[in-house]
Amino acid sequence: MPASATSPAASPSTPTGSRAVDLRLYGLLDVGVCGADGARLAELGAEAVAGGCTLLQYREKYIADARAALARIRAILAAVGGRVPVLVNDRVDLALAAGADGVHLGQGDLHPADARRLLGEGAIIGLTLKKPAQADELYRLPVDYACIGGVFATTSKDNPDPPVGLDGFASIAFRARLARGAGLPLGAIAGIGLDNAAAVVAAGADGVAVITALFGAESVRQPARPRPARADRRRPGGAGRRPMSGPAPIAVTIAGSDSGGGAGIQADLKTFSALGVYGASVITALTAQNTTGVQGIHDVPAEFVARQIDSVFSDLAVRAVKIGMLSQTAVIAAVADGLARHAGSIPVVLDPVMVATSGDRLITDDAVATLRERLLPRADLITPNLPEAAVLLGEPVAADAAAIVAQARRLVALGARAVLIKGGHGAGRESIDHLVTADGTLRTLSAPRIATRNTHGTGCTLSAAVAAGLAQGLALPEAVAEAKAYLTAALAAADSLAVGTGHGPVHHFHAVWT
Repeated sequence: MPASATSPAASPSTPTGSRAVDLRLYGLLDVGVCGADGARLAELGAEAVAGGCTLLQYREKYIADARAALARIRAILAAVGGRVPVLVNDRVDLALAAGADGVHLGQGDLHPADARRLLGEGAIIGLTLKKPAQADELYRLPVDYACIGGVFATTSKDNPDPPVGLDGFASIAFRARLARGAGLPLGAIAGIGLDNAAAVVAAGADGVAVITALFGAESVRQPARPRPARADRRRPGGAGRRPMSGPAPIAVTIAGSDSGGGAGIQADLKTFSALGVYGASVITALTAQNTTGVQGIHDVPAEFVARQIDSVFSDLAVRAVKIGMLSQTAVIAAVADGLARHAGSIPVVLDPVMVATSGDRLITDDAVATLRERLLPRADLITPNLPEAAVLLGEPVAADAAAIVAQARRLVALGARAVLIKGGHGAGRESIDHLVTADGTLRTLSAPRIATRNTHGTGCTLSAAVAAGLAQGLALPEAVAEAKAYLTAALAAADSLAVGTGHGPVHHFHAVWT
């Protein structure tokens, strides 16, 4: 952000959007493309709204005559008549003078906090994002939407060279939703037309911002009609997950059943499905469980667990394994033997589930040693929380970052190829996870801590999301990063579900329905 970002008015604030913004078709009335005739601009704006535009912006990048620009903005506002919001690019002063609905800011313009102070809570403020690091700042910026770009090459805007492309858009969108959750509308800008708009929406855009393809056309009304439907505005993969071609990859979860549906097998299968992976299952235990606690556990015999493993692997082309609740020594041994028979080099994510969110113990003491000896050396990643890491090592819970990293390194020394110690049980404004790999590399992943009591199944969801990413061919660090972003967004949307009277589940399908 520019120097004003350090001013008192631009200090971090709670970024609450003041107005709902529909970005499905965002028309940019660019003087460089449409000309400087105010009457013609007003006519084009009215036609665009009639054709389906949901938001308009007056764009004049280098304004030589502010009075003339003000007259053009007022003409557009009069022609549109309040049917859709009209914003002004960059110039807060002109937006105020004309009575526009808000402003769209670039990275070098006035800080959004200063714009909010000047325009008021009722104004719409948008922001351009060109780099992932800029998206990371959204958690503290009072903006109502963001546009990412340039996605493709264009002559009508100054854009990154080379353009960010669809993968770059998905990466920035992933970081933006990590910072602000799934509720912030994200648009795509630059080089977008009828030939590629669907691909941009499939990459995770809530809508498209268009200049030449709309206002450079012979008829404004016709190109404006094919706008993305609301139901299709986010792909099921959620933030940052790439579109897949061909058959969906297969992952299997080996875990216990949660009758309340928020954790265990149920959470894993929901996560796989939300992220575009076909899910198979091996059930190791049945729990009588709801949001208030675990009322009973019925263990599946080890022989039947082994039979399920043989059935799945003998027929399905499994590309990743997630392991969750294993409450008995014999079951742990059966899973270890099954992996030896079938898994080969298939990546394995082990979530050493020991205690439910409610505090109920889910594993016997003698099973911990067997899990440590038989399964840790087979895991490509283990994902303990702070208490679970301490139990595995027979040590006190780590009290600071240095102790957490030290425990992660000791777990790697036990044979795991990588360890992700989760920070959900920690304190502070951010939830910080620590990833240590066998080569000694340390990576920290942070996200805003979501204030919600609905945290049931968070560990299951995160580990299943990592397995889904590995099944899709992602490298481990990328799979972990995308999984954390997915979980953060699912936590941010959790309160919309209102399931049960205790610790409710996260919203696994936050990107599909609310």
